[in-house]
Amino acid sequence: MIRDTQLSLIEGMEKPVGPIPQSVISGSNAELVRRIAPLYLAGSVLDVTYGKGNWWTSYRPEPFAFHDLALDGVDFRALPYPRRAWDAVIFDPPYVESGSRSTSSRQAFLDGYGLGSDRAERVDPAETRSLMVAGLLECCRVAEAFVLVKCMEYVAWHRFYDAPTLLINAAAGAGWELHDRIVHFSGGGIGGGYRIRTVKRCQRAHSYLLVFARGRR
Repeated sequence: MIRDTQLSLIEGMEKPVGPIPQSVISGSNAELVRRIAPLYLAGSVLDVTYGKGNWWTSYRPEPFAFHDLALDGVDFRALPYPRRAWDAVIFDPPYVESGSRSTSSRQAFLDGYGLGSDRAERVDPAETRSLMVAGLLECCRVAEAFVLVKCMEYVAWHRFYDAPTLLINAAAGAGWELHDRIVHFSGGGIGGGYRIRTVKRCQRAHSYLLVFARGRR
């Protein structure tokens, strides 16, 4: 169950936003976006990793724009906007490395995140983490109020990586505070058991939507 917002309980809120979302949300990415939209997507919104646009099938902000390296050639590390151009920016960074040229997801990963299309070597986990941080910092540059990042803990090359903590620390270094953390329960996904021959930790069945707000100066 969820309850309606009461103005007297929320500092600085001038009008109700409707039912308060719970901190754990199940369903598709589109349902996740629809549920948190009244809180964080009320103004202009930029999606810097558009994919197939499936995030926006249930809710579409206005004004809204998107970029995708594979569609329009815009790299999320070099966005064509001045500082604080958008109220909110959404970033769905890369987190899956593929070590085999025969793996079906490898080419899509390389093309989608600008790592080149003819590489015999593996995508190094350090390279992926560098992409995450560079994209986050560029989102922070062009955002005015909120930066929303979808991420999860994951396994690559038989090692466990804590992407949420990496991004929280990177945002803090740029003057952005962790304002909210929503758990998106999907029931499966990459995590403790994927490509690990010996079970070492729980299988991840969720990701996070991290909401960063510009820190108080």
